[in-house]
Amino acid sequence: MSRIDVPGSSPLPPDPTLPEPGAPTPEPRVGPAGARRSSVSESSAAPPARNELRTYDGPPGAPPKPLPPGTAPGPAVSARELAALGGRTRAPSAPVPEDVYATLRSHLTRSLTNPFLTGGDVQAAHTALGTVPREAYRATLERMDREGLLATYVSRMDATSRQAFLEQAASNGVLQRRPGGVSGPLGLPGRPEVFTNDPKLPGALRDAVNAHATDTGRAAVVAHDAYLLRYGEAVARADSLRALRALGPPQALDLRETSLGLAWSDPQRERYESEWKAGLGRPQRSLVQAYEAVTARAQVLSGEKPAGAFLSAEASASHDLLHLKTEARASARGPVDVHAQAGVATKAGPLGLEVMTDAHGKVETQLQVDLGIASVSRDSEGKVELSLGAGPHARAHATLNPSTAEFGGGVSFAVSDKSGQHHAGLKLGYGLRGLTPERAAQAVRSDVPGLFSRPKDLDPGLTWDALPTERRALYERQGWTREEWAQDSRG
Repeated sequence: MSRIDVPGSSPLPPDPTLPEPGAPTPEPRVGPAGARRSSVSESSAAPPARNELRTYDGPPGAPPKPLPPGTAPGPAVSARELAALGGRTRAPSAPVPEDVYATLRSHLTRSLTNPFLTGGDVQAAHTALGTVPREAYRATLERMDREGLLATYVSRMDATSRQAFLEQAASNGVLQRRPGGVSGPLGLPGRPEVFTNDPKLPGALRDAVNAHATDTGRAAVVAHDAYLLRYGEAVARADSLRALRALGPPQALDLRETSLGLAWSDPQRERYESEWKAGLGRPQRSLVQAYEAVTARAQVLSGEKPAGAFLSAEASASHDLLHLKTEARASARGPVDVHAQAGVATKAGPLGLEVMTDAHGKVETQLQVDLGIASVSRDSEGKVELSLGAGPHARAHATLNPSTAEFGGGVSFAVSDKSGQHHAGLKLGYGLRGLTPERAAQAVRSDVPGLFSRPKDLDPGLTWDALPTERRALYERQGWTREEWAQDSRG
């Protein structure tokens, strides 16, 4: 017959067995409430265990190993303390000297007797820190940081006192150095030496480390400006393309955010990098200007006129058919060029012809068509000039010379005597000079080496005489000679 049990009750066996005579009496069963009371009483009686790291003393149950004579047991470190230390235990430090700390507090705290913190207080604090033992130096800085004294101390420092403080901290093992780069020729500054900005350092000390990196970076920028100035002066003194090549290309300053050594996981990395960039200052010179000076000097040494803007002035005088004129040109990328010519000028109706020669015997001709208010002329060098009258003695003109890549304009003034046989004139102008078609074609050719590039023909060991005529002429325009070619081919 089936049986119905009440929910929550314990079912009884249908045939209960009786205990045998002489059998031990079973212990009474304890219900859940009793078990809870027993566990609570046991847990309250036992002391709470601490999750800590101790020196390994053998397997459980083994007797502890005796320590060597004169050795003290190491400190116990909790898991939270170990995480705060970055997974590395720190050797116990000596206590902070209270007398020294009292001196630091007196110089770095405003009071009625010391309402203003001066440079003397900073120097006194630096001297007091110098008396702290090496093993207690870090603990002293950490205590100063907790009480705000270190931030006050750092905020009153200038560049000199800041560097002295950081040097002192490094000598006591608190800071590590990041070595700088090597200086180059002409006083090229290397990467400045800085201190490692470790996230485990006190906050005010990290601010001082970053401020010192900003100071050294700013000094490197100023030194690099001075280097570019000396480089430009050396370029101007170069008397040949070979001497210009010997200088080498201008070098950039090796100064990047990575030189600070900040880790990507550092929460203060962006702030320190932005403060460092803002404190470097703006350089006064650039590599672009240095390369422009090199290009202009190379064009002058190769017999070409450098590209850029120029000013011109021309004075002329004529008597009957005799004509004299002198032209001077000045540009920012080359010397002043003075060109004097003498010759004859004749005119028949609206047509005029000039034949001029310079001191080197070079002959130039110019044909002019004068229509009164307007005139057009063209010379043998390819320059075309259009002028318009602006009064009885003044004219405005515009010039274009495709062969020399020059374009400009200006004004001219002319006077003559009553007989019309004596004339005097003054022409003032400005212009822009670009790349000639030949140089523009060379700029896009991959087989034409630059000024500081090594010619590819040197690698196979070709001699100067074995070069094709066109290639040899190209290298000659770049200043290469037979002697230099032979010397570099051996190297």
